[in-house]
Amino acid sequence: MATFALRRALVRTFAPANLVSSSTRTATATGAASRTPERPFVPSLASEWIGEQAEHLRVPVEIVAITDMGHRIQRYLVRQIGTHNWLEWSSARRYGFRVGDRVKLSGLVQAHIRRDDACITTLHECFNPLRMT
Repeated sequence: MATFALRRALVRTFAPANLVSSSTRTATATGAASRTPERPFVPSLASEWIGEQAEHLRVPVEIVAITDMGHRIQRYLVRQIGTHNWLEWSSARRYGFRVGDRVKLSGLVQAHIRRDDACITTLHECFNPLRMT
């Protein structure tokens, strides 16, 4: 389930207009342009790990996916604002965040993992994330 959410988030996030030539754009019945990419985007080229283990980070992020892990634990997959860097953070506390919310996250780097060819930085001890307006 989490892998599917990550793939769906990667496809949505890593489909910028500059990867699609104007010859592959077509108009739909509503007049909106839809894009069909010529080649698949490789997310590993754009995402990088952030910081070193046990380093304190304070980054503005956008929530991309929220997964209920059971036992009251939620896993948040977030993207650093302004980059394609991915972070992951789990919490037993319900903050009421939704997908698309922008949050200022503060925590310690726990590990660097690679999942679906994307570099993901795992954070822990993320207390009191602040909602950005």
